[in-house]
Amino acid sequence: MVLRLLQKKQWTVICLLCYAGMLHARTGDIWQVPVSQLQDSTHYIDKVNHLAVLYQLKNLDSSFLYVMQAQQIATRQGYTKGKGDAWQALGDYYGLRNNSYLSIRYYMDALQVYKKLADSNGISQVYASLGVYHKQSGQMEIARDYLHKAMDIGQRLPGDSTYALILSRFAGVNMEDPTKQDSVQWALKQARNISTGYRDVYNLLQLDLLDLQSLLWQGDIATARNKLSALVSAVTTNGYGYPAMLASRLMAATSARQQQADSIQYLVQAVKLSLTGGYQDLMLPYIVQLYDWYKKQGKQDTIILYSNLLLGILKQRNDAKSNGEMDYIAYYTQQHQMRALQLQRATQQELLRKRGLETRNRLALIGFLFLLLVFTMLVGLYFYRSYKESGQSAVMLAAKNREISAKNDLLHKQDDFKNKLVSVVAHDFRSPLHSIISMTEFLKAGDIPPDEAYDWMMDVERSAGNTLQTFDNILAWINSQLSGFVYIPALCTPADMIPETLQYLADMVNSKRLQIIISIPREIQVWADQEMLQFVHRNFIHNAVKFSPEGGKLYITAGEENGSVTLSVVDEGPGIPESIFPYLFEYPQNNETRETKQGAGLALIICRDFMDKMRGQLQAGNQPGGGAIFSYTLPHVKNITATISYDAMVF
Repeated sequence: MVLRLLQKKQWTVICLLCYAGMLHARTGDIWQVPVSQLQDSTHYIDKVNHLAVLYQLKNLDSSFLYVMQAQQIATRQGYTKGKGDAWQALGDYYGLRNNSYLSIRYYMDALQVYKKLADSNGISQVYASLGVYHKQSGQMEIARDYLHKAMDIGQRLPGDSTYALILSRFAGVNMEDPTKQDSVQWALKQARNISTGYRDVYNLLQLDLLDLQSLLWQGDIATARNKLSALVSAVTTNGYGYPAMLASRLMAATSARQQQADSIQYLVQAVKLSLTGGYQDLMLPYIVQLYDWYKKQGKQDTIILYSNLLLGILKQRNDAKSNGEMDYIAYYTQQHQMRALQLQRATQQELLRKRGLETRNRLALIGFLFLLLVFTMLVGLYFYRSYKESGQSAVMLAAKNREISAKNDLLHKQDDFKNKLVSVVAHDFRSPLHSIISMTEFLKAGDIPPDEAYDWMMDVERSAGNTLQTFDNILAWINSQLSGFVYIPALCTPADMIPETLQYLADMVNSKRLQIIISIPREIQVWADQEMLQFVHRNFIHNAVKFSPEGGKLYITAGEENGSVTLSVVDEGPGIPESIFPYLFEYPQNNETRETKQGAGLALIICRDFMDKMRGQLQAGNQPGGGAIFSYTLPHVKNITATISYDAMVF
């Protein structure tokens, strides 16, 4: 249990250490510059903000004091970037305090400031911090999105020290993803090359920690333990409480994996370091584990010590959360009050100035003011009337423009519809009429036997019937495409509608001796236009009968799933050729396409158009054992009545 906890949040604190190290690289040896020697200026605010971040490595309470001082001075001087840097540092501070609410709020405030200032460097840093935050919250996709944004900006910055920070955070966030190991190793290598060029000791330190974590993740515990032991001694000696605590935790993890007796010793050392530097909130789960371990050992003095420590941390956490939220609210309330006082002061000064002017010049200027008032009123009246007339003209012109635009759109639609109609008629009537003319010419010649002539006459009759049905389809399509078409849905029961459709197609079914198998529950109902839905039924069943072999079976089924009703018609025919699948529900737009890529005919195009108007979908496919399946999906009546008002809809 101790081992799992030691590994659970290791990546977040390592990524935060990266931020402090990169700031140190940009500011130089600021530890040696006394703040009192700097002037109360923007440079002073920047130095205090940098100190606040750097003290995250040594003492979190000192870091908070510095960042609050920087925020107050930046607010007083109106230094916007200084406030943004302070808010970003407060986001880091509350992240280390396990107060995610205030952490994310300060990050977002800083991001807004940086965007307003077009500060790419600040934006990329906040994006990287938000990536760490969302990874810790379990929102991996959002975390990666923020990190990709940060990397996209960071690699275009003039200096690449910030880019090294972003690469380190990228590696820390994706350390435990086995699919990202190549990217993690690449990011670590690039960050190390950049940090080595800048001689950035602190970023190289956190990169060493990331390398050690990578070794632990790969299972090379022995190597990691040897390198980590030296690292613990180095950071502890130099007084860096935060990395020392982190390194001690990693050392405890490696010892626990190797079942070494000193794992508890390193964990106790990490707790002591956290108390010294103010990082105890990060150690709360491990303090609980130490309390349980000493309880099993029966060491009462130590149990009491850790019990009091746990109570103190929990109380301090609640107090800090409450105080932090009140500080946040008080800050914005103070800003609002300050702006209100400034406005009130300006108003009062203006009022006093006007009163003094009126007192000094009342007698001398009363006549002039009267004339000026009259003149101003006349001029104002003139401009008001001109403005009103121009406004009315503009409204009328805009209305005329909209009317002309609407009529132009209507003309374009009608022209497109005319072209489409001519193309459809030319395509779907040329072949059948040509066939009828050819057959009648042969019959007039009288060169064929009577039996064969009778068969030809039957073919002519069938061709004429199909041509007539195509003509009916075109009329239905025209009616659906014209402006002003009204769609009024009604309650439809497919179990009652299918038998009516089969009566219409009874001759075709009987001529092929087909067996129709219907499985449609009567309780299934949908909202649709009955004639439009019957048109879809007739075309589905007509196609199935047309391509079914004699004596075959035809299945008509319906079912409800996830709030939708799906009705399917399945035949045992040859199926749909692969060549027309892409054009099954569309009509080719030119002659070359019509000759080379044949669709399924106008009927299916109209079915798709009708189904779109009824808010449904069409599907088609082939059965594994042969035969085609056509189906449509409409919302179930229970779902529709709860969410949609079905008044008349005009398309």
